[in-house]
Amino acid sequence: MNLKLTKNLKEANLVTHGTTFHPDDVFSTMFLSKIKENPVVCRVTDPTDANQDAIIYDVGFGKFDHHGPDTEVRENGIKYCSFGLLWKEYGKGYIESLKPMDVDKLWNAIDEKLVMQIDAIDNGIFPEIKADFHLSDLDKIIDLFNETWDEAVDNDDQFMIAVNLAEIIFDRLLVKETARLKANIIIEDLIDKTEDDILILEEYMPYEEALWHSTNPKAKNIKVVIFPSKRGGYSIKPRTVSEDSRDLAYIFSKEFLGLHDEELAKISGIPTARFVHASGFLACSNTLEDAILLAKNAINNKE
Repeated sequence: MNLKLTKNLKEANLVTHGTTFHPDDVFSTMFLSKIKENPVVCRVTDPTDANQDAIIYDVGFGKFDHHGPDTEVRENGIKYCSFGLLWKEYGKGYIESLKPMDVDKLWNAIDEKLVMQIDAIDNGIFPEIKADFHLSDLDKIIDLFNETWDEAVDNDDQFMIAVNLAEIIFDRLLVKETARLKANIIIEDLIDKTEDDILILEEYMPYEEALWHSTNPKAKNIKVVIFPSKRGGYSIKPRTVSEDSRDLAYIFSKEFLGLHDEELAKISGIPTARFVHASGFLACSNTLEDAILLAKNAINNKE
């Protein structure tokens, strides 16, 4: 990251608020550092004397500050925060510079999986989570880097650490979403080549979304997916009843569940059958031929 921090407002071309930082100003700064030439950020309470060419955000009640009464609102009712406003203004141009296969889809993916979350939380919308353990969301993770009451540190330095972390998260999300969109195209092409309601992949890639959202009618008939396992051999996974469910629409014979190696091979009659999970969501075999036999077992099982 080529971002520099200054205490001198006149040196800055990026200006945001000082003191405690949050995901909004942290991710905004990270993103602007990617699109602003020679980025220099200054954290202040009053940006009045900032340079005319400086981008001012999350402070000062300007175009990219969401604290005023006229902040833009998304169609779903969530108010934009500064990061959301910046992403709306400059995000497409940045995505275009990466030359992805589909600019709009990649922009939307980052908006939905990162930007909207920051918009919501920074505007006081917190999801209700019922769990018997403490869950750290993005807001809490970024807050870890704010100075504690008993630390003798400069919070501007802490801010820069958080911005570097934000860049790692943002860049990795771009990689993941680019790969997901690429996989969707490949899976869509493979759907036409399926036989016996079994989708066979030459390598693992995320396939669920492509199957559930495909416009090809053959996608609805696919019942089991087979792909090479990173542990060797092949993995066999029956489909669920819906995209958001973990309940299986197809399941291996009850007598197979929880068995492995020689015991499974003996009971199933499938020589290289290696493992069937006790819940039935996964099976493994050493050869593709036996993976297909396990897949057909799940498809034809009427138990």
